[in-house]
Amino acid sequence: MAQDQANAVSKVMEMIKEHSVEYVDFRFTDPRGKWQHTAQHVSTVEEDTFSDGIMFDGARPSPAGRRSTRATWS
Repeated sequence: MAQDQANAVSKVMEMIKEHSVEYVDFRFTDPRGKWQHTAQHVSTVEEDTFSDGIMFDGARPSPAGRRSTRATWS
């Protein structure tokens, strides 16, 4: 992780503690460019989260552009 990015991540982690944050909302775009998000409890957020990412099951509800789990079993 670059030094500037590491400093930014450290600041975010400080703000989480300073403001007693309980959940962090991560936003991303699906394959069609539509905004999606996932809220994670602060206990799952560490400095490495910002470089490693978060794994989650996006099958339900399906982000736009993805087939549902049920459709893939047919």
